[in-house]
Amino acid sequence: MRKLSMLQGYQRPKITHNAYTDDSGAPIGYGQRWDDQPPAETYSVTAHPQRFSPVQVVAEALVEWICEFYKVRCFEDPGLAAQLRVPSDELVRSVRLFPEDSRCAPMGLVFTRFPGVQLRFGALFQAAMPHCGCDACDESVPDLLDELEAQVGAVLSGSFVEVLDLENGRMTHQFNVEELGSCQQATGLDEISPAQLAWARAVIPVDGAWAPWPAR
Repeated sequence: MRKLSMLQGYQRPKITHNAYTDDSGAPIGYGQRWDDQPPAETYSVTAHPQRFSPVQVVAEALVEWICEFYKVRCFEDPGLAAQLRVPSDELVRSVRLFPEDSRCAPMGLVFTRFPGVQLRFGALFQAAMPHCGCDACDESVPDLLDELEAQVGAVLSGSFVEVLDLENGRMTHQFNVEELGSCQQATGLDEISPAQLAWARAVIPVDGAWAPWPAR
């Protein structure tokens, strides 16, 4: 298992990746199924959603580890799920983590019945794991776990950058970590509410670089 330098002291829980078979009894090689275009019938279909349950296992472990090793306030907040448009009947858990230092990016995780996790970092970054979950996308669970840990590690280590460009109506998020290859994502602001935008303007650092979280 690859260890991240940003997550010193953290150990990923032991994960058992179950084997799944198709109607003929042949093993399904999730994460490497399609060499070309996926079959039309695999879009918007998830035959084995439970294969994504390790994402929640790892997310829970990260929350527990963060609360033990960092100066942070952790609390349940169903309002976060509402912000991320998670229906109440799909909600399992909605948790926020606010580090004691306001210069650090807050973190939120919403656990859904799919199973999966919705993420909120800093003021406006949000993502879903799995990103889609359908059979056509054929997402690799081990890759998702690596990505989740790397993104969380980037936030904790102060390697997460959030730039609000009001002039061009754009928000840019960057994870400056080797494990993600300095991943950058740019999105528009059309779906951001005025209240969220005002809060983002108030809390995002001037240079966009959030500070490392304080350890206990």
